[in-house]
Order: sequence, then C-alpha cells, then structure tokens
Amino acid sequence: MLPVRTAPQPGQCIQDWLEHLAALNAMSSGQLTSLITQDAGPLRFLSIKPTGRVVARVAELAGVSGAVVRSATVERFDGTGLVELRDLDPEHWSTWRRVAARGWIRATGSAACPQCLADDGFWQLQWRLPSTTVCTRHGCYLVEQCPACGRRLLDHPHTALRPAPGTRCLNPLPGYGHCDADLSALHPQRAHDACITRQTRHDIALCGAAPAVLGSPCTPSSYLLDVWALTVLLLALASTPGGAGLAGWREDLLTESARRKTTPTERGPAGSHPIGQHGPVRWSVHPPTSPTTRSRALATAEAIITNEHLDEAAAALHPWIMAAPTTTDSRLGWLADRTRMTPTLTRLCMTALAPHQRISHALRASPLVVDIDRIPQAVPEPVYQRHAAHLFRTRGETPRHFLALCLVRHHDPTLTWAAAADILGVPPQHGTNTARAISTRNPLAARDLDRALRCIVSDLHEDRCHLEDLVHEKAQHPDWFLPWSSAQRPGTRKSSLPYAVTWLWCHVAGGLLSTSPGWPDPPDRPARTAYRQFEAALSPQAATSLASITNT
Repeated sequence: MLPVRTAPQPGQCIQDWLEHLAALNAMSSGQLTSLITQDAGPLRFLSIKPTGRVVARVAELAGVSGAVVRSATVERFDGTGLVELRDLDPEHWSTWRRVAARGWIRATGSAACPQCLADDGFWQLQWRLPSTTVCTRHGCYLVEQCPACGRRLLDHPHTALRPAPGTRCLNPLPGYGHCDADLSALHPQRAHDACITRQTRHDIALCGAAPAVLGSPCTPSSYLLDVWALTVLLLALASTPGGAGLAGWREDLLTESARRKTTPTERGPAGSHPIGQHGPVRWSVHPPTSPTTRSRALATAEAIITNEHLDEAAAALHPWIMAAPTTTDSRLGWLADRTRMTPTLTRLCMTALAPHQRISHALRASPLVVDIDRIPQAVPEPVYQRHAAHLFRTRGETPRHFLALCLVRHHDPTLTWAAAADILGVPPQHGTNTARAISTRNPLAARDLDRALRCIVSDLHEDRCHLEDLVHEKAQHPDWFLPWSSAQRPGTRKSSLPYAVTWLWCHVAGGLLSTSPGWPDPPDRPARTAYRQFEAALSPQAATSLASITNT
C-alpha cells in the first residue's frame, strides 16, 4: 500500500483520482503509473474498463475495494442504454472496434464545467459521457475544447495520467511541453432551460429512475436509449437539404459537419450527406463535438419522447420525417439506416408516417380564419354534399365530423385531434379515432381538402353554439312535443321525445347523434336503430315544422 491512501470522491473519474493520489504521496504521475504497470501490465482502457489485474493493483495501492475502483470508470454506466461494454476485452485492443461502432463513446477525452473545477478541483466521471452536456449545478453548458491548445480536454492518448492533478489543461503540445491554460478561469455559456431539464432527467435516469415515455412507464435504460436513438435521427434529418427551418441548432450542425474530414469510418448510406460536405457524417458514431449543439438536439428529442400522447409526439416528429430525401427505399427504411430503431422509436415513426399525421401537417401549414362559434360538431349535410362529399368513401356523419375537426384545427393549428374534439363538446378520444378512420379509408389529397374547407367556411353563417343551447332548452322543457306530434304525427308516443330532440340536435344544431341531449347516456345500437326509423318516417312537412320549433 501507499503511505497515504484515499478513496475517490463521489463521481470522481479514476484518472483524476490517481493523479491526486500520486501528489499526496509526493510522487509523479509517471512513478505511480510504473508501480501499477510493473505488476498489472499496461493501463489500456483505464478510464473505460481496466483489466482485472489493473483493478486489483490499484485497489491494493489505494487501500480500497475493486468495486470502488471500477465505480470510477465508465464501466459504472455499462448497461444503462448509453454504454455497452460487453464485447470489450481490455486485454485486446482490436475488441474496441465493436464498442466504438455503437457510437457516442471515446477512449480518451472529457468535457468539464469550469465552475465545478474552481469549486471542487476534481474531474467528474460523468463528464466523459457525450450525453452529459450541461452542469445542472451551475446551469451552464460544459466546455469540451481547450481555447489555448484547441484540443479536447484530457486528450493525452499516449499516457494514462497527466503530469499533475488540478484545473490546468496539461494536454501535450507538439514537440515538447504541455498546455498550461487554467480551465477554471473560463466563462461557460448559460444553458437553455429545456437543456437543463433534459440533463436533470438524464442524471436521474442514471441513478435508476426514468420519466414516462409516450405516456407509459419505462426502464431508465430504455429511456436513455430512446432519447439517444431519436437524437441521432434528428441530427441526420437536420443535415439533409430538406431540414431547413426545423431547428435553431441546424446551422451550427452544418458548420461543424462541413469542417469534418470525410474518412472511411464516417461514411454512411448514399443520399445522407449533409449540405456543404462531399461525404456524409455518421452522427450515430461521431456526435457533434459542440456540447451546445449536442445538448439542444438531445433536448429536442427528449421533448418528443416524453410527450404524454403518442399522437402529439408523432405530430411533432412529422415535419422532421418529411425532410428525409425521396429515394428508391421507403421513408421508414431511410430512417432505419441512420439510427437504432428501438420499439418505441419504431412505433413513433410509424404513427408519424400515418396519413392523418400528414393531414395534420397540412392544416398547420395553411392556416384559415375561422369563426369558432360557427363550427358545428358535424358539417351540415347540404353543405357537405355541395363541397366535400366527392372526397370521401366513408358514409354517415363521420366525414362531416372530421371536416368540423379540421376547421377547429384551422382555427388553432397547435391543437391536436383530441383537443379539437374537446372544443366541440365531443369526447377527445372520439376525435383521434375519427381522424384515424378517415385517413385509413379515404385517400385524401391535402390540396383538395384545403379547397373544400375554404368553401365550407363560406357557407357556415349561423351561430351553432346558440342553436345547441336552444336544443338543450327544448330537451329540458318538452311541453312543445305533444302539440307538435298531435298536429304533424298523430299517434306518436310520448316515448318518442328523445328522437325528436335528437333530430333537432343533428339537423338544426349540427350535433352528433352520440352527444344528443335527448338521452342521458350515449345511445346503444337499438336506440340508434329506433332513431333512424323515426328520422326516415318523418315527412318533409313534419320535418319543416319540427325545425321551426327552435324559433319559438
């Protein structure tokens, strides 16, 4: 054992710990390295996954357990979804290729928070993860490049340890010497609130707790893997010519990709090259070197993944997917070639590619001035026949309700199908189901639908909210029913009152059969059949008389 022994600080990386351990024993880092290697062999992959002999020797010198030594290496995060080291044999350098090919991991280098270095004076292990981009303690982006030498921090590939501990860079310089820049004196950039929130959830997931993904509970490893996979996909889509305007960090991404040299390890599938570069960058292997760009991309992906509703998350992803170039391969195949398609990401992409999501995008792209008070639950049948009946194969009130939902979303493009239904007084899930049913059975062209909606708006003149209130009033005070039925339909039973109220609700107020105030609960199949019989048996004269009831 060494004369002075100490365990690593919570979260301290093994290299910084050993450098401090050498200084406490009045040794140079080279002397401590010799003490370890003379019995344990080379310190290959010291910060990632050291050999068992190295772990035992360091534990013996420092007077700690082997588990404590491994907790100061990246192996601590193995199996979290961000790091997979199962194929790495630290005795053989060639096995590193299998780990590096999975992406977002480096054998050397680290990021750092200058303020943390100034406060504590030690380097944290989590800074070595590319997914760690923000210091939640100080609310700033991490620094990954030394402004003096221009290299990544802790980039000393030929030596396991730096010459001395501390806050200086100490990267080797060409020829002789080391960079003497004091990193604790740097002024990091203030992080966006979304990036801080994303980093907080990331850190909690590393500790064993994860937020819900698309409204469903998940394991921390699947959450971290889903966010990583979607981030890689967004980076690839933002790099395409069609990615203009998708994100504020796109220009920084293109600037960095233009600076990168195209090497065989960075080449990707044909058609994926970023703008301004002769060859593509595989973002799944080599993430953006700027912590700011990387953090904003991660925050964008995390906001989509953690949405409570699948449809809303798919609607947010849909504009991104539309940026994928058109090739001989399917769009889903193009996406799968550029990231790891986890089950969650596959479900999200397939939902985003669904026809009703394309319609959602078209509604957001062409807003229309609509008076929300004039929109009924279902477009009136005469208006529907004049302007939109030729667009639909589906019969009944479903296409008329779908058109009403489209008008509400034209009024407020940020709404979802469920939210639009709620505004119309319909159960939210009914709106989502209607959009799916229409888009599945009817090949709608966005241009034709937009033209029909604009014509429909010009034909909606009555205040439907006022008409709905009148029908509710007639349902609560049915003293009009017996005089009307005696004059227009002799022999009509009093039990037919719900059908008359429902007729007013559907034909005068433009409401849906299921939401009629004529019955306290949604009608079952026999009730619907009985109403249809009442509706079919109503003569034109009786229908005109019944419609005039709302004017009295």
